[in-house]
Amino acid sequence: MNEVKRQHVAAIFINAAKGLFQLAVPFAIVAFFQGLLWLFFLALAGLILVSIGFSWLSWYKFRYSLEEGELYVEQGVFVKKKRYIQKKRVQAINISAGVLQRIFGLVKVNIDTAGGGMEAEAELVAVTKKEADSIRTLLLKEPRAATQPNGEEEDMNDEGEPLDEIEQTPRTVWQLGKRRLVYTALTSSSVGLVLSAVIALLSQTAQFIPDSIYEDTFETVVSLSMLLLIGMAIVVLILSWFISSIITIVTYGNFHIETYDKEMVIQRGLLEKRQLTLAYSRITAIRVSRSVIRQPFGFVSVYVESAGGGNNNEQGSTLLVPLIHKRDLQGFLETVVPDYAIDTPLTAAPARAARRFFIRMLIIPVLLTAAAVYFWGWIGSLGLIVIAVASILAWFQYKDAGAGAEGEFVWLRYRTIGQSLIISRKRKIQSIAKQVSWLQKRKELATFELHVQSSMAGKSFAVKDIGHDTSHELYKWYSYQDSHDSTRKV
Repeated sequence: MNEVKRQHVAAIFINAAKGLFQLAVPFAIVAFFQGLLWLFFLALAGLILVSIGFSWLSWYKFRYSLEEGELYVEQGVFVKKKRYIQKKRVQAINISAGVLQRIFGLVKVNIDTAGGGMEAEAELVAVTKKEADSIRTLLLKEPRAATQPNGEEEDMNDEGEPLDEIEQTPRTVWQLGKRRLVYTALTSSSVGLVLSAVIALLSQTAQFIPDSIYEDTFETVVSLSMLLLIGMAIVVLILSWFISSIITIVTYGNFHIETYDKEMVIQRGLLEKRQLTLAYSRITAIRVSRSVIRQPFGFVSVYVESAGGGNNNEQGSTLLVPLIHKRDLQGFLETVVPDYAIDTPLTAAPARAARRFFIRMLIIPVLLTAAAVYFWGWIGSLGLIVIAVASILAWFQYKDAGAGAEGEFVWLRYRTIGQSLIISRKRKIQSIAKQVSWLQKRKELATFELHVQSSMAGKSFAVKDIGHDTSHELYKWYSYQDSHDSTRKV
């Protein structure tokens, strides 16, 4: 075994600060409204001592070493855990530098493995950039297997092809740019998350606010006119939109992608700098997303489904580009993921399927509106607005549904709220399914579903109510002999 190492000693303070913030903020809010600030500062001193002590124990018990072919990690204060992570299981390495890491000139390393789920298999919260690059090089460099004529071994990839060392000079560099960053911020859908966070915070702190404040606030609200209340609501929405825009700019600032022969490196972030290294061989699908807000302006987002590297904020996927205009999409794919820069002609859902889309979207709103009218009279008729919106959504779901395949690629397009286009290779698909319900059978329709490996062990994509003939051709395409792939088209 090579030399066993510990993280940088700054890991003690980074972990302590993280735990202290999570405990101190809620307690500070309670102490402020209850007039117990003296108790807060007394408790804060105790929390600091306990947090630093426990963080020191965690740092002291955490050890790791790099060997040829694996990473060894040993950790645990009360229960000791030993873990060996083999190189062949490593799917992606995420190098980031938050505010605390940047203060000490360090970075954090997350190592994702196949089947590791949404959480990283191993996390080093404080190591030098040089050490992080060494870990990246060791764990992402393919194993040596082939022997050259001079007797030396040669690097091999997953397909058994020779592979050079990880390159140091990028082949191309693609940058998001300031204009796209501003458009990303202005059309961000995270304003809803900001509002939800504010409401959640108020709901948690409301029980600690004195009754006298409630009474004074209620009297003030009652005395205001309806027009002024609407104005206040608009101000809150604008403020939330502004906050979400700032968060988006901070998150995706300096976004750029470096491409190499066998991998790409995605970097982003102003305060917390993040760097994700993803091998092309790990990509299982490309997802082009058109949100309701961005689609009218022609903007799309592109995600990568891979065997590692996804996170919770992106639903287990890896964000390849937060925003790009559809006219620039083909050029972007040719630069970053050229294998997936293909034409995707669709066989759309047949006209006889339209009724099913409308029934599926309208049945619940119609029943709820009927019940509301019965119990509350004309006020319940406001549900007609919901029915109208659901009808429009059903129409777009019908128009967007489609699928196709040619050569080694298959693609599906569907809509829930936003539109999604999925492109995947045959050899990256784990399984497919053709489902035909009794009602679909009457209309000669079917649902086609494909399953690919992702950070969450697997992810499925399905397009509903396409023609039975189309789904049957897709099913035959997947089971067709590889020798005929180049001539088969759906």
